[in-house]
Amino acid sequence: MVDYVKNKAKTVANKDLYSDLNLKFIPHPVTGDVTRLTDTDAIRRSVRNIVSTNYYERPFKPSLGGNIRNMLFNLDDDESLSKASKKIKETIETFEPRVNNVFCRVNNQRGTNTLNLTIFYNIVNGVSNQKVDLTLSRAR
Repeated sequence: MVDYVKNKAKTVANKDLYSDLNLKFIPHPVTGDVTRLTDTDAIRRSVRNIVSTNYYERPFKPSLGGNIRNMLFNLDDDESLSKASKKIKETIETFEPRVNNVFCRVNNQRGTNTLNLTIFYNIVNGVSNQKVDLTLSRAR
């Protein structure tokens, strides 16, 4: 994605529309600085973080997150899976303004308390048909 900007009679290309820190804190091999995630990778990481965050995990933002891990034991029937899918969709649309047309597919592996999520979305003014796959499981 390239955005052209006029800067004092020069045309300059901004090639990174969105940029976030890489939360793995992997140092750049040459400079030693923390690397960045840009454009689609930054948004993909943001969607993944929003879904995997529970309520009250983020200071000063108690309602941020999908709270899906707390629902892992209760996803026994199709109705609860549908509610979880709807909740994920609403959470992403609320807390990630860079995406639209969110669709979530939820599959539960019966008896294992494991949830497979596939989230489809379009980036606003950018690349369409993006996909994030997540597997959430209960540790205890």
